[in-house]
Amino acid sequence: MSGISSDEIRQLVRDALRELLPGVGKARPETGGGGTLLARLRSALLDPKSARVDVKLDTAADLRSFARDLLQAPEDIKTGILSGRIELGIASQGAVSAAVPVAARRSQHQISKGVVTEIMVAEIGKSHDRLVIGKGVVVTPLARDRAREVKLEIVRDRS
Repeated sequence: MSGISSDEIRQLVRDALRELLPGVGKARPETGGGGTLLARLRSALLDPKSARVDVKLDTAADLRSFARDLLQAPEDIKTGILSGRIELGIASQGAVSAAVPVAARRSQHQISKGVVTEIMVAEIGKSHDRLVIGKGVVVTPLARDRAREVKLEIVRDRS
């Protein structure tokens, strides 16, 4: 035993992947003010009193930019959002902010070949409650851990 916890190992793997994969973890400034989206999410994660982040979503372009920024956010921020530690709200002109509702779960998603990663599970878990995988599909240990966190059932297709 090396004395390193599994959480520390996971964070080291995430950091290494972030260094190797271009563009991961780099959020662009958001037009809603108050700093970049990434900075506001990080602040909400670190300060439980300000765990709400209001996002300006007046146009389809705002929504696309927000989605891109979330996909590029570091894993700890994504986990904070998925676990509810960071609450998202809509900041619109003159209206009271409202929490973004969590999308209703829908049926199952199927993957017939390849590798299922932690990030894939987090994305699939947002809209599905079951993942059906083919015979040769490999599921990483981190993906299995994330599936438990987001309550995504992984089932191997026997046919």
